[in-house]
Amino acid sequence: MRDRHGNPVEIGDIVRVVEICQEFLDVLPEDELVHIAQMLNHEYPIDDFPEPDKASVSVSWEIEPGLTGHGGLYMLPHEFELVRKGSSANG
Repeated sequence: MRDRHGNPVEIGDIVRVVEICQEFLDVLPEDELVHIAQMLNHEYPIDDFPEPDKASVSVSWEIEPGLTGHGGLYMLPHEFELVRKGSSANG
């Protein structure tokens, strides 16, 4: 898979979220929306390639002590850019 600039990316590589599909944000519940929308312009490691031409990144947050929320994005290549190769990558 490649990012918006054509750079090859692998699981563990750090990418910056540069776009989030508005239609996706429109259907999120309010308590999750706030955390997913805040992912824009922040960096995350790729944790999976769930579908062809989609990279997955995840985020967690504390709802209350002892209770954690989880969410994330399945991103198309134009929605992210490589920041640096992950530590497990060769080179």
